[in-house]
Amino acid sequence: MPSKKPTTPQAYAREWYDMMVRIWTDRIAMMGAVSTGALLRSVSGAGFSARAADDMQLTFRFLEYGLYVDAGTGRGYTRGNGGDLEILSRSYRYEHKLGRQRERRPWFSRSWEISREVLKDHLAQIMGDEFKGAFDVLTKG
Repeated sequence: MPSKKPTTPQAYAREWYDMMVRIWTDRIAMMGAVSTGALLRSVSGAGFSARAADDMQLTFRFLEYGLYVDAGTGRGYTRGNGGDLEILSRSYRYEHKLGRQRERRPWFSRSWEISREVLKDHLAQIMGDEFKGAFDVLTKG
């Protein structure tokens, strides 16, 4: 975030919203999760509405397979197999010429959890300051 922090919840949420897109695209590029570039190009803000600190809707868009990249899963991983993922076996992968096992590339989940907490804490601080300010006016009157 910029060095001078916004003083309204809406302004802070707007900067946070814009920053999330930059963080995600930077992480995708840094982790090398850009074989075709489609995931990187797909990350965007899809909607921002902040009427009040307790009435905000921030929407993001990216290709769904980005969640599989984040989790290190995808083709070959199926539901209901009881946890026996033959595709993870080195011998199976060698025999079927599958190359290295997939690895998690947490471009989304890690930054989402951390940044959500930052947003929550900062909005609470701003709202607390506004609340204290309302009582300052009452005691001066």
